[in-house]
Amino acid sequence: MVRLAVMGTAAASLGASEVLACPMCKFALETDDPKPRAYMYSILFMLLAIGSVVGGLILFLAWLNKHERTMMDAAGYQHLFENGVDQHAMESAAK
Repeated sequence: MVRLAVMGTAAASLGASEVLACPMCKFALETDDPKPRAYMYSILFMLLAIGSVVGGLILFLAWLNKHERTMMDAAGYQHLFENGVDQHAMESAAK
């Protein structure tokens, strides 16, 4: 099934003589008018803004995870990271 999908995609891409873009991008590449190029740059800046917010959130969560792990190690809870359960749960399960 995967082989058929790959072969179909390859055949479709070889058969396509021209890939059509959005009308503003096509117009920007054909003319020297600065408005379509400014439109393209505005789209890039909007994508960059979203990417920086998401990237900042990911970095914050990674830092928070590392900070929490450090604090748990300092408090003596490193065994939670080693085997995933606490000693009290293991002792009560053994009884």
